[in-house]
Amino acid sequence: QGAQAGDAIILTKPIGTGVLLAAEMQTKAHGDDVMACWQSMARPSGQAARALARHAHAMTDVTGFGLAGHLSNICQASHVGASITLDTLPILSGAEALAGDGVRSSLWEQNRASVVVTCPDTPRADLIFDPQTAGGLLAMVPQSQAEEILATLPGSVKIGQITEGADLTFT
Repeated sequence: QGAQAGDAIILTKPIGTGVLLAAEMQTKAHGDDVMACWQSMARPSGQAARALARHAHAMTDVTGFGLAGHLSNICQASHVGASITLDTLPILSGAEALAGDGVRSSLWEQNRASVVVTCPDTPRADLIFDPQTAGGLLAMVPQSQAEEILATLPGSVKIGQITEGADLTFT
């Protein structure tokens, strides 16, 4: 809890580990994409956590509930909503194409059913429900500090902002 309307939402790692690992088990993933997935999962989050902790109003790691589930939990606990721009989401190589081919992890359906969001019916939007293994951090920071924070965290991206009300919108 603690997210405030107007906060910038920062994500520190790309999403897509669930779909890539599911595709690997089905022998549908490209080796280079799987290797990039493993490298992302192996990247420690300690430095990012320490840097964000000084500024974040709310923060969590993105794991089994997927991006949408973890964002929903923070928003509910903080009595706010969120607006995310799908085009800004960092996505692991190959994940969006695999989602477009209908590849999903075993938890995808449960994650999708547990969150009320407004989003398009696209492969990119499907990835917001993808459970992550060793995912990044999701942090809500003051908008005025977002660019300074991003400059210190390579690979991190501002994906949206916290809003008044309770709606979660992915556009």
